[in-house]
Amino acid sequence: MSPTVRLRFYWERYIAPTRAETDPGFRAVLDGATVIGTRVAGLFGVVVLLGAVVAAVVTGVLGGENVMDSTGQIAEVLSGTLFVYAASAVFLVVARLRPGLMLGRWLLTLFVLAGSCILAYQELVRGDFGFLAAWLSLFLLFTVGTVPFQPVQTLMLGVSITVLHTASMALAGSVGTTLDPGETVRRLVYLLLVTFLCTAMSAALYAGRRRQYRGTLRLARLRDRLQARGYELEARSAELESQQAELAASLDRLENAQSQLVQQEKMASLGQLTAGVAHELKNPLNFVNNFAQLSVELLDDLEEELGEGPQRSVGEALEQSGDLIDDLRSNATKIREHGRRADGIIRSMLAHSRATPGPSRAAPLNSLLKEYVGLAYHGMRAEHTGFNVDIRTDLDPAVSEVEMVPEEMGRVFLNLLDNALQAMRSRAGEPGYEPVLRVRSRPWGEGGAQVEISDNGAGIPESVKAKIFEPFFTTKPTGEGTGLGLSLAYEIVVHGHGGQLAVESAEGEGTAFTVSLPGQPVAHVAAA
Repeated sequence: MSPTVRLRFYWERYIAPTRAETDPGFRAVLDGATVIGTRVAGLFGVVVLLGAVVAAVVTGVLGGENVMDSTGQIAEVLSGTLFVYAASAVFLVVARLRPGLMLGRWLLTLFVLAGSCILAYQELVRGDFGFLAAWLSLFLLFTVGTVPFQPVQTLMLGVSITVLHTASMALAGSVGTTLDPGETVRRLVYLLLVTFLCTAMSAALYAGRRRQYRGTLRLARLRDRLQARGYELEARSAELESQQAELAASLDRLENAQSQLVQQEKMASLGQLTAGVAHELKNPLNFVNNFAQLSVELLDDLEEELGEGPQRSVGEALEQSGDLIDDLRSNATKIREHGRRADGIIRSMLAHSRATPGPSRAAPLNSLLKEYVGLAYHGMRAEHTGFNVDIRTDLDPAVSEVEMVPEEMGRVFLNLLDNALQAMRSRAGEPGYEPVLRVRSRPWGEGGAQVEISDNGAGIPESVKAKIFEPFFTTKPTGEGTGLGLSLAYEIVVHGHGGQLAVESAEGEGTAFTVSLPGQPVAHVAAA
């Protein structure tokens, strides 16, 4: 910033801030200060008027008694001087008209200059300038305390009063009044110092009004910002409430969809079980039909045998037909065995398809594994007739009954077995590949058991191994899986039975799932 620009900056900011008064808001502040200042000046004039009356009374009393002539003269001087200030009482009337800044400045300037001239004239007539500098200083202070003058305007008014005083003193010398030259210089310096002091006071008052106005503007802007921010927060709050309502609705829809998917998963599992059951029931039904047909043929043979010798006794006839009767008894026994087998398969299917699990109870784990291995295998064979699997079971006889919910654990084993069979089917057709499914059981802990179901299928990639127990995660093609099978198995084993479900897999080599059941009574099974 160049010196000229800096000088102009200080001049416009501290000495003659004319540009600041172009702001309508700040100009309104100055107009209000002018009205208040003229009202204060009028009240001061009223007080001075009362003082002038008192001074006149005192002068009359002292003059009537011919006592203290010097005091009477001082009172006379005071009475005439105070009368000049008493004229400022007219500002009370002016204040009611609410004058603007410029009008207030002009009125006060004219009052000060006119009053200064009257005071100087009175002193010149009396030939005594003892109190003139003091009265002029009071005029200047009176100006600073009322209408808001700019510092340069106060300076110019002070210089004008100083020049008027100096001219009065010079004129007094020309009319014969003798004054000490040192006294003249002292009064001139005194007035200049008072002018400087009043200018500094005017600058401080003016700058204070500007800072107050700027502070008011900043507060107004902050208030507006806070209000706008409040509106934004209210709008944001309403938006968040709307989003919360949408999220709650979405959560309800998601829970409904999840329930439907869980039901679909159960139905898919039931469909696989039904396919296995249908395939499994064929064998006992075929046996029942075949042995029933054989029994009919044996009855025909028995009838012919008995009809050949009607003259024979019953004992002889039965003895000769003993082989046929033994065959009939054997066929009936086999029909009963295969009927019971079919009944057991149907019972297993009904237990698996229950909507809610039954109570926890001790159940033979090895028998449950055999049953569901057969169901899973026959279910796979019902869909893929040309695919064969070498199933190798290693069920430890030391594993006795384990405390569990058989229906739920059956779903777990069926799901793990189905995943293993599907993983091996994905490698079907590879040269030299022979699918092998291993099912092993071992005792675990006190009364618990550990089941390992392993295959030599495609394996699980390392990148997805950590996600396989997450709900709705699946690597199956679209439409072939919901991603809930392993998630439900994890819920049933870990949360429902307090056990463990672990997986070990190598991509391209196979996968092994290990189910560990503690064998403790299960108070509650988490609803999958």
